[in-house]
Amino acid sequence: MNKIQSSFVLVGMLDGTTINGFLRVEGSPLVQRFRTGTTQFTPDFEAMPENQRPVVVPILRDSASGAVLTPASAIFAYNGSPLTFGSDGLSTNSGMEGTFRKLDAYQANVGGITYPLPAMRVMKNLVPLSGYDNDRISVSGTVEMAGQTAAFNELSTPVVIQEATGNQYDVLVTNDRGSALTEPGETLTETLHLYKDGVEVTDLAGYTFQWVAMGTEETLLGTGRTQAVTTDDVHNVLKLRVDVSQGGTLVASGFDEVTDFSEPYYVSFRITGIQGTVVRSGETATVTPVPVKRSTGEEVSGLVSAWTFAMKKNDGTDLVLSGKDSATFEAASCQVTYADIVAAGMGLTGYVTASV
Repeated sequence: MNKIQSSFVLVGMLDGTTINGFLRVEGSPLVQRFRTGTTQFTPDFEAMPENQRPVVVPILRDSASGAVLTPASAIFAYNGSPLTFGSDGLSTNSGMEGTFRKLDAYQANVGGITYPLPAMRVMKNLVPLSGYDNDRISVSGTVEMAGQTAAFNELSTPVVIQEATGNQYDVLVTNDRGSALTEPGETLTETLHLYKDGVEVTDLAGYTFQWVAMGTEETLLGTGRTQAVTTDDVHNVLKLRVDVSQGGTLVASGFDEVTDFSEPYYVSFRITGIQGTVVRSGETATVTPVPVKRSTGEEVSGLVSAWTFAMKKNDGTDLVLSGKDSATFEAASCQVTYADIVAAGMGLTGYVTASV
């Protein structure tokens, strides 16, 4: 008996083919800290060499084949507001002039192959574009597939903005195969990069690591700086977390998502009751997982009778949905209310697992 699992991510749909995608951050983490009453920022993006500043790049794949897709168009946004760019590539929005640079053909390495992809580099400090709280960079656009145009909607990544207290850590996770396995038995290697007050830590003596497979249950995978992930570890999609500790105290965590495109089935999600993936006041989203045969893109009825759901708050802790007794439950679908979103810290992640 095999497992199939995923989380609530639905990017785009064209003739039964789902587009799998995420925003990858390169250069340095999208984290900036400030000292109250000063103009001191950690790290100071404007003082960094340009090629070390954070870059966000959309990585899109055809869920049937795992092939990397190049967007035909891409619209970047900050906190949901579309960004405009001048002929020099710099942002022109009021209050954000020159804060970002759009890169039309950024050379992104995905699984050892370089692709010219649209991307956006942070050029200026991000504090305080919208106050002293966390922000969000997102991108939407279109891809060309089989002579047709398909839209992908709001891939996003958080911008962490915090008050500086000193000795603060961040983790950036990279891998050598573009977060994808495409053949049975393949392996990729995850590597963590630890930053302290914006500077990468090169001497990792005294730190300990735990790589955890997230989902309806959590499984410890390893304790090294690097972690091998094989197709045996991934059941369609693997959400991966690495916890970094010093002296027995957790100092930071980093995350990655790996897709196994050699699996015969993947999970698509029908999300109704809302527009896109945003739950607004008074709305309730109904999320229904659907198994899809990867080779044909066809939904498979009767393959799964019940899914195991596990709900997590924005901070990664368990969330009990309205009307439920536990954060983990079995059902064919689930309902998420606006009150649930508020209780989750304005953002939640749902994991699903089933036997096939």
